[in-house]
Amino acid sequence: MQFPILRFLLDSSDYMLRIQITFIVLSFCFLAFYFFQKISPKYLFGDDGPYAGYIYNAMGVVFSIVFAFITVLVWQNYNNVSDAVNKEAGHLNNMYRLYSAFPPEEAKSGKESLRAYTKIVIEDEWPLLKKDQFSTEAYKKLLSIEEKMIQYQPQNISQSNAHQHMLRLMTEYTELRRSRIYSAQFALAHPAWIGLISSSFIFLFFSCLFKMQSTRTHLILIAFLGLTIVGVVYFLALYIHPFLGPMAIGPEPFQKLLTFAWTF
Repeated sequence: MQFPILRFLLDSSDYMLRIQITFIVLSFCFLAFYFFQKISPKYLFGDDGPYAGYIYNAMGVVFSIVFAFITVLVWQNYNNVSDAVNKEAGHLNNMYRLYSAFPPEEAKSGKESLRAYTKIVIEDEWPLLKKDQFSTEAYKKLLSIEEKMIQYQPQNISQSNAHQHMLRLMTEYTELRRSRIYSAQFALAHPAWIGLISSSFIFLFFSCLFKMQSTRTHLILIAFLGLTIVGVVYFLALYIHPFLGPMAIGPEPFQKLLTFAWTF
């Protein structure tokens, strides 16, 4: 799913994202308040307000449980992707170091190929992850590295052990890379995201149906309730896509390989 509106919001800075979410939520709240209180007051609870309050409290409990469950789900998904990216960089570093066990020509060629592959991942593939895509050039480069290692013929027991270890590392790295690419999408499916947002507005609209003596107090209460939901939605928006938004996971672990770990 593309979620064009959500992608547009996440392209903004952290500060602007908060302002945009706040504006959207409070605008709907105050529009609903004006509609029910001024245009169609016949829908207000009136004398039935105390009974409606019991339902409102029950709605708040159910709503909180659902929000808590989804928040934990999104947060865990973000952390899992972040850990996978670090493990992926770690496997590349292990492969790079292990090339030292091979003949100088093979070691030099292999290390240069890993450097070139890592640069492609940083410069070409990482921007594509925001669009739920991956670099075919990086994938072809990785296949080339794997093919050379598969075809390599060890000359002694030491090289044979290193060869087997390298093949295992490459297999594990391929799985980590595949996991990163498959994770480059929104943590919530389209129906779940729509259901979450719609239930939020239903909860807010329900608060507009009560009849209070002070309009000012009613507006303040609705505003605070809206801002509370804004805070939760803001948190979800930050971590809803691991490679998009102010908290997007960057290629820093790969950059450190080129700028520090592989300079020695």
